[in-house]
Formats: sequence, C-alpha cells, structure tokens
Amino acid sequence: MTDIPRLDILLYAHDGRGLGHVSRTTAIGMALRRLFPALRVLLVTGADITQELIGNAPLDWLKLPSYATIIKNGKSSGAPGKSNFEDAELGRLRSQQIRQIVSTYRPRVVLADHSPQGKHRELLPALQAGVEYDIHWVLGIRGVVGQVKQVGSDLATSTFQDYYSSLLWYGDSNVLGKAQLTDLHNQFGTTPQECGYVSGLRERQEHLPAAGQKEITGTIAIPWLGEDTPVFLQRLYNVLAGSGDNHTWHLYLDRNHSSSARFYQLFSRLPGCRIEPPSQRYLDSLLGSRCAIVYGGYNSLMDVLSLNLPALVLLRNMQDSEQQLHLAKLQQTVDLNLTVAEEKCGEEKLHKAVNDLPHLTGPMKNHLNLSGATKAAQILASFVNENR
Repeated sequence: MTDIPRLDILLYAHDGRGLGHVSRTTAIGMALRRLFPALRVLLVTGADITQELIGNAPLDWLKLPSYATIIKNGKSSGAPGKSNFEDAELGRLRSQQIRQIVSTYRPRVVLADHSPQGKHRELLPALQAGVEYDIHWVLGIRGVVGQVKQVGSDLATSTFQDYYSSLLWYGDSNVLGKAQLTDLHNQFGTTPQECGYVSGLRERQEHLPAAGQKEITGTIAIPWLGEDTPVFLQRLYNVLAGSGDNHTWHLYLDRNHSSSARFYQLFSRLPGCRIEPPSQRYLDSLLGSRCAIVYGGYNSLMDVLSLNLPALVLLRNMQDSEQQLHLAKLQQTVDLNLTVAEEKCGEEKLHKAVNDLPHLTGPMKNHLNLSGATKAAQILASFVNENR
C-alpha cells in the first residue's frame, strides 16, 4: 500500500468520563480542515458523542469500542464497555486496533490528548510500530493537569521521551501563570508550546445557525452522573417545579446511568423543561440561552466563557482535584457568577441561581486566550511540512 499517499495528521482522544478530551481534539481537527483543507486528517476515538460534536464539519473519524467508568469515593475506575469487554481487555484490543491504523495509514504527525501512553497503555504498540515511518508524535495537555496518574507517572515520562517530539499546552499563562509550563517541562524534558484554551464551541459556531433572540431561560448540562448527582438532580427538580411555567429550561442529561430513566420521567413532567441526551442541540441551546448551569470541566467552562454567559458552575468531588485547581486560578481573572461544590448545592442556592442568573450579565472580566484550536492546528500543519 505504499503507492497510497500517507495520512498527514492522525488525532487520538481516549474517551473519559466527560467530553474534554474528545471535544478538544475534535475542535483541533475542525480547525485543521478549516485552515488547511488539502491536508489528510483523521480522528480516532471511542467517544460515542463524537459525530454530534463534529456536526456538519468536514472531519472524518473512526469509532473504537468505548471505555466505561464508574465513580466511587471520588475515584474513577474501569467498567465493562458497551461491547461487554472488561476495561483491561478492551485496552489490549484497542491497542491492536490503533497499531493497525498507524501501520495502515502511516501518518506523518500524530496528536494524542493528555496521556502519552493512552488511558490504558493502548498507544504503546502504535508508538513502537510507528518508529518505522518516522512519525512526529505530539502530546497535547489541558491547562491544569490535576493529579492524573496516566500523566504524572514514570511511564508517561519515559514514553514521551522515547517516542514524542513535541508538547502542546492548551492553557493561557496570563491566567494560569507559568507554574504549569514549568512542571510540564520538568517532567517531560521539553519546552511546551503554549496554544491558549481550546474552545470547541468557538470552532463549531461556524457550522451552527446564527444566534437569535435569547428565548431560553437557561441550558443545563449534565453529561455524566457522579455519586452526588442524583441528589443534586432531585433538588434541581424541586426548584424548577416551584419556579413557575414562564421559564424555559433545556436539560441535557446522560442517559446511560442507572438513575437516568427516573430523572427523565421526573423532569418531563415540567411544562417549561425539555430533557434529552447530550447532542449537537446543546450548542444551539447555549446560543439561545440567557444563562447556564454546568459542571466545572474544561469543555463546559470554555463553552460558557466563550459566550460570556452567566453561569452556575458545579464542582465534582473527584480525587484528581483538577476542577478545583483550575477554577481557583480562573476566578482570579474571570468573574464567574457562582461556583459551588455539587454536594453542597442545596435548594436555597439553586433557587437563587435559577431566579438571578437569567437577569445578570456575563463574566465581563474575561481576557482569556480562546484561540487554542487555531494555534494547535497551525503548529501541527508546520510539523507535516517538516516531515514531507
């Protein structure tokens, strides 16, 4: 198959609990297709929602069997995916698939999100096989890493140093300071290239209808349910049920949790509430909303900040502490309206948020660099030209 041209850029995002990894990578892929339409670009991931994120953008992708996780005491652990393979088994199977993809498409450049070896070491066979093709491997790291063992381990360091050539940082040092850059340099032995925040919504707005009147009171995004989420959802229902029929709320709720069916039935009783799974329609809703209720993950924060939207930001009690560390830094620069730990968000705070947020202006003190997708695409394209 050497008579077939090589793939220029392969993008890989492992599927985690939320949408951060695949949303960042998809946005960079869309930026590549927008800025460099002649390049051959392919995205590989197991995330179910990928096509919804891509929408009408001309980005092609390959679907791997999905990982699944369960949360206990704030710590995530693997569970059988939809194909019913155990977590470790699926990691080994996916490793062979990715190795085959790399050997078949012979990409000039590969971008992996967040973990050099992959979530379950699934990139290691591909990294070893890719030596034959002189591939330029690139690692992309979010603004605040948190205590993630796949990133901070000795294996991550040795894998990067053995196979990777470049490191991209999806953060803004004017907001987060230089400590993250220094830590990454010390761990991986190379200087990170600062890209700025990757805003998936900014990249996707080009393929969405123009925003009209703000006719929706608010959009609520709960892409996955944690240990404390069912209690929070019951409180949210109680507050919305008492807020009157003249409010319109769009709720995007994970449909795969064991408690999901109960809450779909519950919220569907509210005349002013539309409930459905996360999809492309979430972005349409945000564009037409006066406020939002979201969790403090990278992707959701960039959505509300890119729209300058008043928001209640909920923090999950996870052991990696990424959301807490990130919010603490962001709030020194950005006037986020309200942040609260999920388990401490009682009905009184929710009632105040539901009634006050639609009438507020957004976090006006907002000077974030949100051009990370464009910058990352430009850097990756330069690596392709160097590797021809």
